[in-house]
Amino acid sequence: MKVVMLCTTRVVPGKMAEYMELEKKMFGVTEGAGAMPSYKRLMLMSGAGDMQHTITYLFEFDNFAAMDKWVALAEAPEFRALMPKWDSVIESHEHDVFMETPLP
Repeated sequence: MKVVMLCTTRVVPGKMAEYMELEKKMFGVTEGAGAMPSYKRLMLMSGAGDMQHTITYLFEFDNFAAMDKWVALAEAPEFRALMPKWDSVIESHEHDVFMETPLP
């Protein structure tokens, strides 16, 4: 059963370059732990919201256990060291979790 997480991040105007550096470091921590899921980085092209400062990630996990392993890395010392830096570059951050469900 696949689990899909959509993460929508609004970056503070003028802080995108700094945000991308932090993203690279964060993803490096999860890749190093062997927990980085398959993902796509999506940019808003139309609709409500600020296209220039909104990034949406679509993460795909094989199951909830794989998602839990990835989320647990937020407690890793390397990841926790990055946390204070996020406050200055992220305006908001939302997660939505979906489960694939076959239609009857």
